Amino acid sequence: MNKKISLFIIGGTGNLAKKKLLPALHSLYVSGGLENLHRVYSLARGRDEGWERLIESFGEEKMSSFLPFDVTKDSSYKELGDTLNNLKGQELIFYLSISPFLFEETLRRLGPLLRNFTNPRKIVIEKPFGFDLQSAKKLNELLHRYFIEDEIYRIDHFLGKYTVQNIFSLRLSNTIFEGLWNKNFVDHVQIAAIEDVGIEGRGEYYDRVGAIRDMLQNHMLQMLSFLSMELPCCTDPESIRDEKVKLLRSIRKVEGKELEKSIIRGQYEGYRAEEKVKKDSKTETFIAAKFYVDNPRWQDVPFYLITGKKLHRKLSQITVVFKEVPRVFSKMLDCTPKQNKVIFQAAPKNKIIINFELRPPLGSFISCPMETAMEYDMEDYAKGKLPEAYETLLLDVVKSDRTLFMRGDEVESMWEVVQPMIEKDLPLYTYKQGSYGPKEAKSLIEQDGRAWVL
Repeated sequence: MNKKISLFIIGGTGNLAKKKLLPALHSLYVSGGLENLHRVYSLARGRDEGWERLIESFGEEKMSSFLPFDVTKDSSYKELGDTLNNLKGQELIFYLSISPFLFEETLRRLGPLLRNFTNPRKIVIEKPFGFDLQSAKKLNELLHRYFIEDEIYRIDHFLGKYTVQNIFSLRLSNTIFEGLWNKNFVDHVQIAAIEDVGIEGRGEYYDRVGAIRDMLQNHMLQMLSFLSMELPCCTDPESIRDEKVKLLRSIRKVEGKELEKSIIRGQYEGYRAEEKVKKDSKTETFIAAKFYVDNPRWQDVPFYLITGKKLHRKLSQITVVFKEVPRVFSKMLDCTPKQNKVIFQAAPKNKIIINFELRPPLGSFISCPMETAMEYDMEDYAKGKLPEAYETLLLDVVKSDRTLFMRGDEVESMWEVVQPMIEKDLPLYTYKQGSYGPKEAKSLIEQDGRAWVL
């Protein structure tokens, strides 16, 4: 890769840029991953002390460029054009690290500007990608007016996590797992992305979005598709994304009265007192859902998804729970062994845990078994901290590897799954901060004879 690269972060002094993007870019640069980087430009209405301190700590001139920029003003795009005039032949990467409510307006101004330049270019877009199916389609149409699909990178940072990527590796590399990855052996699957923090000053944004749009429509369904898709014929990006789209289109649509039985919305006590949140807000900060995938591999296997804020702990993981042993064995053992599990945990640590049953060390020949765990901690194995998810994904953008990014039809397929949930006025249950969520979420899984692994 010989071409020079300039990267423009629109919203370059915001929280995402300061906490994730700029540190990730700096780490990639000092490790040699961005050897052809010309410059990183932070575009925003003004600098702030946090941005200044961060840039000073880097001590790298290539990270330090600031351009005054207001996405709503034509004059800002004219000044941006003056900068682009000096970057002939370079690849231009634009990262929209701004409120999703500004995506359309920015694209309508940035797109025509880029028509004046022949530089190779890419555009990276944060989530949520749209606010419903109709707006997602509109945003896709707008993007395709100015960019071809190969230039568009719809980012989901969960897919940059090593644990999530290891799901694919575990299945592809191990016959013993891929052979069990189906309805004949799997009892159910749980996908959890819960937090012990609240909305952290993002009331104006979060109150217009909520947990369904902020987490379920993207992160949660992405993890579901990565776990349960058919293995592709090849490892090229399009083959992998083809299988994810097929899986998403196979998710059984939940509508009508079934919605209230399968979807639990919650809001933590004190949410309405948060800054910039409506006093009568009906925005959910918690969602628990049950889905089915109607295809030969997963027919009638329930997928339970749970996400929320101000809960008892921070945890992101996928748990594959296998079926109970045959009853004849339980009679021989005079007990029912616990179900085997494979757990892919992305937070608080990156690790894979396999739970299985073994005879106690001092037990008799036929003894009630005890649960035993085999644990693979990726950070311990790597003897250090793993790269942040954004490092992985930003490097993939530079390398033009779109495997871990969402395609336009993939995004629309995810919206088709959740569209009935945002159209129907579902009940909203209150839950205490630091709890496991509303009691109705517990009932959702327990009425099926199962329990959350949290």
